[in-house]
Amino acid sequence: MAASLNLRPLDEAFGAEILGAEPEALLTPGAQQAWHAALAERQLLVFRDLALRADQQEALAASLGTPLVENPSGRLHQFVSNTHEDGILGDERFAYHSDHAFMHDPIDVISLYGLEVPTEGTTTRFVNGVKAARALPSSLRERIETRNARHTIDPSGAHEDVAVRGPRRPADAIGAWHPILWQGSRSPDPTLYVNEQQTDCVEGLPEPESAALIEAIFDHLYEGTFTYVHEWREGDLVVWDNRALQHARDAIPRGVSRNLRRVSVGGTSVFEYFRDVVEGGIDV
Repeated sequence: MAASLNLRPLDEAFGAEILGAEPEALLTPGAQQAWHAALAERQLLVFRDLALRADQQEALAASLGTPLVENPSGRLHQFVSNTHEDGILGDERFAYHSDHAFMHDPIDVISLYGLEVPTEGTTTRFVNGVKAARALPSSLRERIETRNARHTIDPSGAHEDVAVRGPRRPADAIGAWHPILWQGSRSPDPTLYVNEQQTDCVEGLPEPESAALIEAIFDHLYEGTFTYVHEWREGDLVVWDNRALQHARDAIPRGVSRNLRRVSVGGTSVFEYFRDVVEGGIDV
């Protein structure tokens, strides 16, 4: 690790905290190589106390890949906010999910920057699917290593719902199939790719057996060993491998204003997906 970065592990499971870095310095070749390597190794990075403009966040994201346009304005950033005029996601509680797992090409990396953060009541929980996959009991690994799972979205449903605990969604629902052990993240190891919010069935299994297998995966994945809880502070930049990790949050407390700025990298833009594929009726 380059000496220019003050980096320390956040948690035994994953994550690293980087202190005292300046945005422009993070784009120099040596520092960039170092934090890119740390992201691949640790799956999540927290840069503390950054004074970060939108164009600087976009440049940091672009060093990892092509930033996505995720809003009608055409800009490369958007606001995860319950108060901003064009903010997304509001106050709701969100079950564990990997963003856009219901697409064939989900987002690669997500960055969120804390613009306005209350002193308490807003955390993000992360679960590491790579670490969970490495620790699979052999009996469970044998049951899933050649199987695919379906990830779907119900645009009218509640974000806190657990898909497998409701009625199986229609065969033509918006969704995608992925290997349960998916070699899709930046890690050289596969990730355990099922999540509460979107995974509703396992390919080739009758419904009771499919649901039971997903619940067995949940018991392993969410038991706590592979979890990091991020307590947000203003000036935090959190960057994570969206295909390796899942995230969740509780509802934002009433009367609390929370504003984060988001830039995503790689995969398919959800804005373009719904415009071109869903509304346009393109066969996927």
